[in-house]
Amino acid sequence: MRPPCLLLAVGGLLASAGGAAGSGAPALPNVVLRTQENQPVRFYDDLIKGRTVVISFMFTSCQAICPRTSANLLKVQQALGDHFGRDVFFYSLTLDPKTDTPQVLRKYARKIGARPGWTFLTGNGEDLEMLRRKLGFFDPDPKVDADKNQHGALVVYGNDAAGRWSVMPALLDPGRIASSVLRLLEGAGPSLAAGR
Repeated sequence: MRPPCLLLAVGGLLASAGGAAGSGAPALPNVVLRTQENQPVRFYDDLIKGRTVVISFMFTSCQAICPRTSANLLKVQQALGDHFGRDVFFYSLTLDPKTDTPQVLRKYARKIGARPGWTFLTGNGEDLEMLRRKLGFFDPDPKVDADKNQHGALVVYGNDAAGRWSVMPALLDPGRIASSVLRLLEGAGPSLAAGR
């Protein structure tokens, strides 16, 4: 499996996504998605704006990297302790919206043990594709990029209020992921928005 190219431009896109230091106009699309509870949500306004978040892509029928990614994110969920679901929110967006209906995502979330604060999202395929590209989850080789089974195990994480965003492999040590996210929560983490 070849990891996707994560363009450094993602930092510029996310840095201007709104938030306290941004222009107020989100660079991230504010598309309407559906949660695993079949609730409509606007991606930026309802999920990202002013929050500290961890974003990943997955699909429920994935037999390659997704099960390991989900298992590792469960450990991150635990490592975040009381911050999880209160100060830090996880969003997993499907790469297979035709199969991953809200009902299928709800069953998957229960099966893996996701707690409140971890939202699984589906929606219009074109909207999810636009988000995937805006967040930098794509490979420059169109053939590789078109194969959802070759998607990379990455997470984009950020503190929108502070305008601070970064990316890391989703299979890193869960404690390391949690500490990186908590540093962003405290405003001391990495900034791809430097120079703004």
